[in-house]
Amino acid sequence: MGVLVTRITATLAAGLAGIALVGPPALAGAQDVYRWYDRDGNVHYTQQPPPPDALRAPPPPAPVAPPSPPPETPPADAPPADERTPPAETPPVARVTADPAALERALDAYRRGEYAEALEIIRPLAEQGDATAQSRLAGLYERGAGVEPDVAEAARWYRQAAEGGDPIAQHNLGSMLSEGRGVARDATEAALWWQRAAERGVAAAQVSLGSAYAEGAGVPKDDAVAVQWWREAARQRFPPAQDRLGFAYEHGTGVDRSDADAMGWYLVAAEQGFARAQVNLANLYRKRRKPDDLAEAIRWYRVAAAQGYPPGQHSLAAAYAQGVGVKQDYVEAARLYRQAAEQGFTPAQVALAGMYLRGEGVPRSRDEADRWMQRAADAGDPQAKEALRSPTPLLR
Repeated sequence: MGVLVTRITATLAAGLAGIALVGPPALAGAQDVYRWYDRDGNVHYTQQPPPPDALRAPPPPAPVAPPSPPPETPPADAPPADERTPPAETPPVARVTADPAALERALDAYRRGEYAEALEIIRPLAEQGDATAQSRLAGLYERGAGVEPDVAEAARWYRQAAEGGDPIAQHNLGSMLSEGRGVARDATEAALWWQRAAERGVAAAQVSLGSAYAEGAGVPKDDAVAVQWWREAARQRFPPAQDRLGFAYEHGTGVDRSDADAMGWYLVAAEQGFARAQVNLANLYRKRRKPDDLAEAIRWYRVAAAQGYPPGQHSLAAAYAQGVGVKQDYVEAARLYRQAAEQGFTPAQVALAGMYLRGEGVPRSRDEADRWMQRAADAGDPQAKEALRSPTPLLR
């Protein structure tokens, strides 16, 4: 056992030494973000599902018609207009507005979470061609709210609504095309629909389009254009965009590198409750290695961990495991690692396996170490795979 622990511990050293943190977030879209309102009308952005009493829109009824296209021209570096036109096979059609009173009753039921009632009213309106009703009907199918979930049917209704001019449906259709959910994956068409929604001022679409440019997914890779779209969304106080801008400034992607600007953008997103920005902000504080900054890093890790955000739980656990910024406490470290590990966060699964191997904060258990390491390896974690390929394998 002594040789085994030595070999596995060596394999895990990089993940368990110091504050074991996750690398920069992938430049994905905003699909992992929940936007919801409380009963007082305050908006919240979280990466965990909203509470049961959350509202999907502010208490006052939202306008039935979508906003008119803004008079401003697109960003200077945006693709030419002919490259932003939706594919010929999906031309825009004239927008139809059904009975406004019936639509408002449906939307009110939708906001209250009375999805069966909303479905009963919305379906006939959608079949009459009302784009807002089509978009909401697609959302019901996508989430399985009041109806059996059916992503293909959701995509079909999103497309009809998008062609009818609904900007939210345009963004959601782009997301489904990007992910290949309910439709064949098509990054180019996804970017085209995101472009249309972004030009209508949909912040989530602006973030998604910016990320497409950052990755070169469906559009030519262009970090400067990516930053332009993130900035447009950030001006609407959309936390995922503020976080992306912080990332751009931290790494000098599309802008001059600036930790001060990065920290500023992370901070405004973190203060709105956006967990990913809270962890990114904490990481920047930690890099300064000053006592006050380290204390601030721990504070933001705590805030993110309290929201149930796995990278926040993992980073706080690592601080407790190493006694960095807090008093060393293996029991608390193991508890936090477990919270993140049970959500499928592989770095925490690897770290928890190491805790079981060494008996730190938990009873020493080869079986538990095996189990957590295997879960991480099955999820594709390279560190776990390397540990399992060692000359003396972790598994029996």
